[in-house]
This record gives sequence, C-alpha cells and structure tokens, in this order.
Amino acid sequence: MHIGYVLKKFPRASETFVLNEILALQRQGVDVTVFALNRPDDGVFHRGLADLRRPVIYLPTRKPDAWLLHLRQHQALLRTNHAALAGEFDDLLAAGRPDVWSVLGFGIDLALSCKQHGVQHLHAHFATVAAYAARGAHALCGVPFSVTCHAKDIYRDGIVPAQFQRLLADSAFAVTVCEANRDWIQRELAGSTHLDLRVLHNGVDTRLFHPQQRRESTPPTLLGVGRLVEKKGFHVLFDALAMLAREGLRPRCLLVGDGEARAQLEAQARSLGLHHVEFAGMRTHDEVRAAVLSARLMVLPCIVGQDGNRDALPTVLLEALAAGLPVVSTPIGGVEEIVAHGEAGVLVPPGEAAPLAAAIGRLWRDDATRQQLAVAGRAHAERNFDLEANVGRLRGWFAQSVATATAGEVGR
Repeated sequence: MHIGYVLKKFPRASETFVLNEILALQRQGVDVTVFALNRPDDGVFHRGLADLRRPVIYLPTRKPDAWLLHLRQHQALLRTNHAALAGEFDDLLAAGRPDVWSVLGFGIDLALSCKQHGVQHLHAHFATVAAYAARGAHALCGVPFSVTCHAKDIYRDGIVPAQFQRLLADSAFAVTVCEANRDWIQRELAGSTHLDLRVLHNGVDTRLFHPQQRRESTPPTLLGVGRLVEKKGFHVLFDALAMLAREGLRPRCLLVGDGEARAQLEAQARSLGLHHVEFAGMRTHDEVRAAVLSARLMVLPCIVGQDGNRDALPTVLLEALAAGLPVVSTPIGGVEEIVAHGEAGVLVPPGEAAPLAAAIGRLWRDDATRQQLAVAGRAHAERNFDLEANVGRLRGWFAQSVATATAGEVGR
C-alpha cells in the first residue's frame, strides 16, 4: 500500500506529530511518499527525517512559459478531466483564494505524481491549501483522499462552513484529533452534510518518553514548550510567576519555542522582574525530550486567541504524560481529554493568573501529588495515546479506502 502525504510545508519543527505518524506507518509496512508544497524555513530538523524511505517531493513552482509547456505536455489528461478541472476552478473562485492558479497547479502535479509513483491514497494534514491540492489530484486522477483537521483550520475566525463542506465533500473520510474538535466541526462547520468524520488522537512514542528515563535537574525546572503565540497563554504564565515571586517562590522556568510573540513576552518578563525565566528558542525534538525528562512540572496555560484560534491536542502534553511529568493546563480544545478531565493533570480556568499560580505553587511543593499525577498520566498515555496503536487504526482506514477504490476500478 502506497500512501502520499500532502503537506503545506515539510518538515516543520512544530509539527513533529506528522513525521512521527509517517515513520510509524513505515514501521507497519506502509510505503509513504511526502509531497510538500513549500520547503522548510525554521532551520530545526528532527533526526527521524533520516528514516524516511522515500525522498520528499517538493511540488514545483513555474513561470508562465514553463506552465504553458507543462500543460501542453499533459493536455490529454486535462481534456479528459475537463469537467472536474472546471469544478475545482469554480470552487476555488467561490472560496476567494488568491492562490487559485497555484492550487490548481499543485493538484495537476499531484495527479501526475500519483500516476508516476503508484500512490493509492492521498492524506493531507490541515484542511487548508494541502487539502485543496489533494482534492484537486482526486478530481483529475481519481485517487482517494482524506484530511486530518487540527485547530487553526477549524477554529479561526473567517472559516466559512460552506467552503469547509465543499472541501471535504468528496473525501474518503476525514480525521480530527480529539472529541472536542469533532463536536465543534459537527456543530459549527459540517451543517447537514454527511461527513465521515473520525477521531484519532495524535500518538506519542511511549518507549521514547518513559518515566524510567526521568532525572530531575538541579535546580528543579518548570517547563513550558510551544510556539510563542497568543493561544499558548504564556503571558498568563508570566503573570502567575510574578505572583509566586511575591510569595517567595521563584522556580527556574525554561520556555522552549519561538514565534511572533517572543519580543512581547521578553519585554513582559523584564517588566515583571522574572530573571529566572530562560528563553531557549526553537530546539530539536531530542532537546525537547531531554527537557521533558528532566523537568519537575510542565505548564501550558492555553487560551482562545482573539481570532478564535486555540489548541486542540498539544503534542507536548502527550509527551509529558508518557514521561511521567505532571502537567498544569486549561480545559481548551482536547486538553481535557489529554489529562482525563483532571485525573492525570491539573486544569485551571483559562486566562486567569491567580488559579494558575496557586496550582503551580501547590504542585511544586507537593511531592506526593506530583507522583500520583505522574503514575496516572503514564497509564492514561499508554491507554489512549500510544503511537503504534493509534497509527495502526489509521493504517486500517487507509487500507479500506484503497480496497474500495480498487474494487470500484475493477467494477467499471
């Protein structure tokens, strides 16, 4: 079985869950080719990239004269699928996409690549441009496609339900990463359309992140990991740390990640006198793992951003639970599912510094409660977020789609 993964940009340090999923599929005997619309630009790479068995295919961008030659070479394909191509064009216009020509081009190139490499099913992560490209390839060559919906592609302001429905209408199935997402999609986006929507939690390598490998650092560390953007709520963490400092508790705080809010957060830390906060910037997955295995407590105080965007199933929380690292977070998106509604971690109201400070202070001093949460978190991760088990379910869905498509071809 040969699956093509369609991604807007690959690799991305903030999307290690995609690479982990692909590598797990490979271990389970699936042939995977990655098709990326853009090259990486963050400069931090996962060592697992070396384990990809097929080279990443970056879809080309062309100048007008090169496009003319390319289209002439494949005029028979375009003529045969004229109605499907016109439908794609109409829908992209209706969606108001300024990149209409690029998206059509991606679809054409994907369709040709599927034929060339024997790809039997396309899977896109995020219901954005990658999903449009996969749908375009499906329209031209009939290869089935599916999409995993995450957070920014379903929660942000400006997402139009009718466009979302048209994008996924012809998919073999759609996946989302938590029950909270499924509820939102069914309530706000899917409307009355029939959408085969399935929940599959992102997985974590429970062997790589394991309590037996934990060695707490000296001095003990309060760890925050994530992109430095509004929805992560790190500005709320800083206000909480200032409250704790006034009470005489100043834990070393290591903040791993980078993003558009970094300068603002650095200014906030200076103004609050939080000299015990360290901005580590972007780090490799191995370095993040080392930080998780040596920290005393992880904090991710997620909020709903002003644009409606929010976290769905933060991978760092899954890794923390698997490693036996207690977590403090907020009931946003699928976080409640990660911490088993407070049994495997502590939840506080989003956007409120005082309860966050109280939770951090209590857990920082209470060894017994931290150990209780560590045991419960590890058990919850093994039951619900094991990478191999969850990817095995996805592999089964891919196999079913391929079998259905093959049976349809035989029946024609």
